[in-house]
Amino acid sequence: MSGLWEFPGGKFEPGEEPRTCLSRELWEELGITPRTTSFMFQIPWTYGEESVRLWVYEVSSFDGEPQGLEGQDVSWFPSEFLTKLQIPRANDAIVRAVGLPRITKIFDAKLACEPKTWVKKTHDRSVLYLRGLPPGRDLEEAIDSAIGNGHRVILTLDQLTCFREGCGVHLRKSDGVQDALECLKTLDRPWPLTSGIRDESDIERQRDWPSDAVFISPVRQTLSHLGMPYLGWSRFSELACDLGVPAYALGGMTRSDIEAVQRHWGFGVAGISGF
Repeated sequence: MSGLWEFPGGKFEPGEEPRTCLSRELWEELGITPRTTSFMFQIPWTYGEESVRLWVYEVSSFDGEPQGLEGQDVSWFPSEFLTKLQIPRANDAIVRAVGLPRITKIFDAKLACEPKTWVKKTHDRSVLYLRGLPPGRDLEEAIDSAIGNGHRVILTLDQLTCFREGCGVHLRKSDGVQDALECLKTLDRPWPLTSGIRDESDIERQRDWPSDAVFISPVRQTLSHLGMPYLGWSRFSELACDLGVPAYALGGMTRSDIEAVQRHWGFGVAGISGF
């Protein structure tokens, strides 16, 4: 991959833990020591006959001044410029994940107040899923309020007449993938693109949908889905590790579960009543 821009990192040494590898590689390549790191996701990838697995971490603070200690060029880029760089294809998912909020908050008309007020009560920067709101003034005002306060919005196919910059698209299980792909062609840079899964059959059905992030549910038993078998953390981890994009845990989650999600190789939390 010589001549391409890459995120800093390198290969595990035998028996090395992920964060130890991260710290060593950043020191060897850039001369910096990470202070605050957060797991994002894993990317299983195949180059010809060679298979690799990338472990992606977000470093939000570090000591030192980055410099190319191995003779490489080093530069900072605005996130919106990353898509214009020549990078290895395995890094595409990382580029699409930069800036993705760790919290997704889902609107439920049965529990929530008026949509615009619900948005204003969301203080953490979030992905807001305005589920079930028909196109119209309430939805438009909620979208404007969300984007104006730094949130991202995901819309369903039947809400796309209200699409604007700052919105993404959510693929529901009832949507036809090909129909959804046709809708994407009419939109200007939708982000993020999301979907939801429960098992491998859902992953297979959505294989053509270019998800930037995926909701895995239900991780725990929830009041809204009493009697539905829940996945548990072990099963969540199995699914999250093979998606190749950030995974949100949905079902019985609260903000305080973010650390538990990351321990089980997920990215963030999503929910309704817990938020």
